[in-house]
Amino acid sequence: MRRSPWLGLSLLLTLTVLVAASLAGPGSLPPDLEALIAEAQAANPEIRERSALAKAARERIRPAGALDDPEFAFVLKDLPTDTWAFNRDPMTQKMVELSQKFPFPGKRRLRAEVAAAEAKAEEWVKRDKVNEIRTRVIAAYWNLAWAQASYDLTAKSKGLWEQVVRVAETRYGVGQGTQTEVLQAQVELGSYLDKLLTWQQRQESWRAVLNSLRNRPPEEPLPRPRAPSPRPFTLTAPRILEAALERPQLQALKAQILKQEKARELARKDYYPDVTLGVAYGFKERLRGPLAEMNNPDMFSAKIMVNLPIWVGDKIKPRLREEEARQSAAQEAHQAAWTTLQAAVQDRVARLERLSRQIRLYDQGLLPQARQAADGALAAYQTGMVSFQQLHQSQIAAYSAELTLVEYLRDFEETWAELEFLAGRELPRQGGGRP
Repeated sequence: MRRSPWLGLSLLLTLTVLVAASLAGPGSLPPDLEALIAEAQAANPEIRERSALAKAARERIRPAGALDDPEFAFVLKDLPTDTWAFNRDPMTQKMVELSQKFPFPGKRRLRAEVAAAEAKAEEWVKRDKVNEIRTRVIAAYWNLAWAQASYDLTAKSKGLWEQVVRVAETRYGVGQGTQTEVLQAQVELGSYLDKLLTWQQRQESWRAVLNSLRNRPPEEPLPRPRAPSPRPFTLTAPRILEAALERPQLQALKAQILKQEKARELARKDYYPDVTLGVAYGFKERLRGPLAEMNNPDMFSAKIMVNLPIWVGDKIKPRLREEEARQSAAQEAHQAAWTTLQAAVQDRVARLERLSRQIRLYDQGLLPQARQAADGALAAYQTGMVSFQQLHQSQIAAYSAELTLVEYLRDFEETWAELEFLAGRELPRQGGGRP
């Protein structure tokens, strides 16, 4: 039999879809969250501010290495004050002068390198701001998902308590229950109505935060976020710190160190003089009076000037010490940032390890047991086999366990985003399974 080429193509497409599905599983960011991040990175005012500052810093590089503006002068030279005439004295002239200052070799290059290092630092700061906004968007998204999931759990529990109220009323009507049980069930039902309002408000608050990060109106609607799901945590602090060596914040501080090294070299150049070259041309008029027969040609002049850097103790050495102190400060700032980063990474790793164990405990142990106990207590209460207090305790325990698991999942994703911000890059995620 001949195989159709469409069969191979269909198998290839099927394999591609399966691979894409595995890559877009629980270990990947939800597509709507990816879209929100992209929109925030394009429209967030804080990122735009840093982008404008980085652009301004880049525009300073060429002017820093350029020559100073040449100077033009117009001079009335040797004009006699008794007659104020230009044709009475052979020294009188109208002079134009042009001069240009040339810094000592190496100064222009160092000025441009100082500006380039500053521009590089600004670019790294902008990248760090992009990562920060990404982290804040992710945190707001999972908080919105947490509020939405908690609202749904509360609505579900409210429905259960509506059922309990009906059961309690039925039992009271046939003489098997008390009016107190009915009142207690109604009070508990009212508390869930109050909780629903609280979770509704939290949804609106986090929706406003997400919209503000995207530079949108706070009331603009958003698609329903995907609920967080358990996933494993297998990263280690040394592995993350290895990646964090390239974090934009550290790179910005390194650029500041380089800038101060160049600034110190530039300060040393102040020991050497700059040179100013100038030319001048003097225009003379034909003489009148007793000197009328005298030849009075125009005059040409040229000059070379150098500044004398003699105020070493008052200007040069203090500036050199200033730049050396700034270089030392930049080095200490880099070391302090690295030390703080190490502690922060270790803290987030320990927190994620703890959350991973707590999620496993609730997801695989406490929550299934609490749900089973609550379902059993409700069925037993209808037949009078358990008291209202036992029913109440079991329902509260199940509701509390469900809320706690959702909160742990939110904390896990939020802490993961913080860890990615500290590392300065996305960290490998393992999707599927349980933590």
